Amino acid sequence: MNSSFRDIHKKGRNSYQSHVVDDALLLIHKANHTMFKRLIHTKVLPRKPIVDLAYTAVRPKSVIDENELNSRPVLITIHGIFGSRSMFRSFSRNLADALNFEVYNIDLRDHGESPQALPFDYRTMTKDVVHFIEKKFGTKRPIDMIGFSIGGRVALLTALCEKVNVNKCISIDLPPYTIPEVDNVLTENYELISKITTREIKIEKGTPDWKKNLMTLFQEVPANKIDKGDPALYFANGFLINKENDLPYNKDTDKDKYVNFYLPLEQVPDMIDVVKLWPDLYGKDNLDHFFKTSTNRSVLFMRALRSTFFKDDLSLVYKQFPNAIIKNFDTGHNMTFEKPKETMECIVEYFKE
Repeated sequence: MNSSFRDIHKKGRNSYQSHVVDDALLLIHKANHTMFKRLIHTKVLPRKPIVDLAYTAVRPKSVIDENELNSRPVLITIHGIFGSRSMFRSFSRNLADALNFEVYNIDLRDHGESPQALPFDYRTMTKDVVHFIEKKFGTKRPIDMIGFSIGGRVALLTALCEKVNVNKCISIDLPPYTIPEVDNVLTENYELISKITTREIKIEKGTPDWKKNLMTLFQEVPANKIDKGDPALYFANGFLINKENDLPYNKDTDKDKYVNFYLPLEQVPDMIDVVKLWPDLYGKDNLDHFFKTSTNRSVLFMRALRSTFFKDDLSLVYKQFPNAIIKNFDTGHNMTFEKPKETMECIVEYFKE
């Protein structure tokens, strides 16, 4: 092979190799570009010690004097796990008019329209609420609070904080101590949510029937068939409020073609364990003495007799809240749905006393 032929052959080979490398680099670039766009759509929760909470304010219809209204207590409502401030929407108008109070329905962090951030624990959620009160109403204005489930615990912990002026507090069916387990309604619905988010069960996003298929699954959960509080819609709502689930699959931006929960639960794997725990106020969870270990502030516990959360021995309740009032209801955990009239009357009577 003469030198000129070898040069041509070498040049051709290098040209071919160059094209192969260029094509490979182009494919890598496209793959990385697609991966980058998908990562943009994959939520990574930041760590924030305090977040500003979303809220809706309801004013009483009979407001005559603004100064008089501002001298009255403010009522703050707090929803349960996987809920949002819309839980108290139907109640808040009646409460505002019955009590002649302003009512503020808030979203806890990682719920509703409030920012999504870590950590997720009672101490941090309570600090968010205390920050909200200080920023919105100052430290002197009387604050009344009502919380359902984990919202009740956050309200109780806020009552144990002297940085704000909590006047009265209601906890709906969650006590101030660690519980060994949560009820079947939460565990079975959480299991279904996890199966959908891990793709053990697949529901294709953006299809005409995805919402119907989703609701059918939640309605078939055994605990939901028994519970009178209609938990199917409550737990399915975490998928329904995620607007991206209404959009058809986009291979460039979506990780896959299936529906997602509004919150990236894989980043909060201990969420159900958090629900069980009451903070260690004598030790690691209260090293800065943010909370008192007990308070004489007025607290009402609305206990559901067909729920498993309260022990018959109520000494742990009175240890931290010696002036506590306990009222029993023949309902499951979601008593405001099962017996709205009775629970509403109890709430209004307590705050009017």
